[in-house]
Amino acid sequence: MMLKKKAFTLMELMIAILILALVISLSIEVFISVNYDYQKIAMYLNFYIKGRHAVDIISKDCRTAIRIMDSYSGYTTSNTCLVLKVPSIDSMKNIININKNFDYIIYRSYNGDLWKIVIPGTGSSRPAQNKIFERSESFNLSYNGSPVSSIAHKSTMPHVTITITVSQSIRGQVYSVTPGTTVKLMNYEWGFVR
Repeated sequence: MMLKKKAFTLMELMIAILILALVISLSIEVFISVNYDYQKIAMYLNFYIKGRHAVDIISKDCRTAIRIMDSYSGYTTSNTCLVLKVPSIDSMKNIININKNFDYIIYRSYNGDLWKIVIPGTGSSRPAQNKIFERSESFNLSYNGSPVSSIAHKSTMPHVTITITVSQSIRGQVYSVTPGTTVKLMNYEWGFVR
């Protein structure tokens, strides 16, 4: 007995093509969605890392600071301005005289930009600087949960909390991150410094 070979009908072939087209269409849509989410996350992480990097650099300067100054050279420590007194350094980046030679590092927020100003002291090899350090929505300083401007004598603060808010528009939606840290000043590690 011979078996009859049966072929696909035109209707079965059209249904198979339709199913294949739906599967390909859904696959493309999922790929586009995953790619969009990946790009959004990558951009978000990129600007978070920029904000975190800025906080880390400011923290490093705070850790080497002798103290926070109430004011220096026309700059006053407030919620959005930080005036640090740091030891002067020689060309090998060694401290010259921790009790006599000082430089001043100022971070201040102005028109959405975070500025870094370095005023070297006499005999210091620290380069002078006055430039935009980072683009930021806000730069805030606090001490024990209170705004720095509410502290009468900033030089009595053994530590400071630094936060920087960075915002960016990603695919038409604005995202913000606020990295921050609390850092202890060197003056309160080395009690002999005056």
